[in-house]
Amino acid sequence: MKTEIFSGKAFSSNIDRETEKLVERFVSIQGRKPKLLIIDPTQSEETKVYGRSKIRKADRLGIETFPLFLTSPDSNGNPLEIMENIISEVNPDGIIVERPYPFWLDSFYIEQIIPEYLDIEGISIKSQGKNMIGYPYILPATADAAMRIILSLGEDHSKNVCIINRSTIVGRPLAMALLNKDFTVTMCHSKTRDLKSITRASDIVVSAIGKPGYITADFISEGASLIDIGTTEVKGNIVGDIDYNSVLGKAAFVTPVPGGVGPVTTSVLFSNMMKASIDRIEERLNF
Repeated sequence: MKTEIFSGKAFSSNIDRETEKLVERFVSIQGRKPKLLIIDPTQSEETKVYGRSKIRKADRLGIETFPLFLTSPDSNGNPLEIMENIISEVNPDGIIVERPYPFWLDSFYIEQIIPEYLDIEGISIKSQGKNMIGYPYILPATADAAMRIILSLGEDHSKNVCIINRSTIVGRPLAMALLNKDFTVTMCHSKTRDLKSITRASDIVVSAIGKPGYITADFISEGASLIDIGTTEVKGNIVGDIDYNSVLGKAAFVTPVPGGVGPVTTSVLFSNMMKASIDRIEERLNF
């Protein structure tokens, strides 16, 4: 069997073209560029590198960015107050909060502070609630990217999907989105027994566990589609959860790491931001 190798670059470029049109429309109505606030509390050099790549992409799309680097409360005051003040000062059209959150920053309060209409990551309490009851507005970007890729395959919506992740930004929102489209979903995690028997019975396997090369050919059925969301640095290289060479010839479709889901995730963030911004403008104009 010939395995189709997904191109995140080609897929995301289609999303970017639509986003550019929305940016042009925004500027023509508002008379200014859309503004994105990027809050980074991680104090991680790796996250800063990723953040700079977002800033470069935003610049190419015509979006103005405002990075805010938070440090611990001991040296920088109350971080939640700082976030509220900067949101008020910048008056952005979208907000990103980089992960992982440090121990001194409570994710629950962050998700309350960010207004739903600025939540382009789908992490606010309201956004998550809407997704859970089947009325999604904005999905978390990685889950959204995986969903778009799965739908692009033209798969029969009755197919079985195994998601190896249960986080609130990947596994759970993706599971709900798939269920809403009539896929049959099994969610697995670190305590799941006999994972192989579940993945082998699945038409689509989505992995986001951060274990390099963990999913090998003996985990999958012939003709399965594989979505690799895992990213781990190994000897200076970014490696996914799926043993890429092992599954070639057995899987029908696989997303590589790097160059697969990652580029789509970044494009989805900006797409979500501009769609939400245009929706707000149209609501105001039609009021």
